[in-house]
Amino acid sequence: MIKEYRKFVLFAATLMAAFLLVPDMVLAETIQESKIFTGTMKMLNDGTTALMIAAPVIGALVIGYFLIRRSAADEMDQKQWNKRVFVALVSVVGVELVSVIINVVTSYYA
Repeated sequence: MIKEYRKFVLFAATLMAAFLLVPDMVLAETIQESKIFTGTMKMLNDGTTALMIAAPVIGALVIGYFLIRRSAADEMDQKQWNKRVFVALVSVVGVELVSVIINVVTSYYA
């Protein structure tokens, strides 16, 4: 049984010895100054800004398409197109709200 896990046990023992023998080892700077954190914050801010601009534009195009299709449909199909217009409107509002919430939350970390 131990022979199967010998490499793992040896690696774990070496790792524990390294951490115990070097207690003052510093692995990274503070998280707010790390490149991963600052890059992620910039990416989130840029992405949410792009979403706040693109969502209404794309939503307006989709709603316009749905309204054109509704005008050419019969009475039964018009109900479906009305539902699609409503869903598109709610989706645009949802994307805007999520973008604003992400911007507000990330503004506290900057």
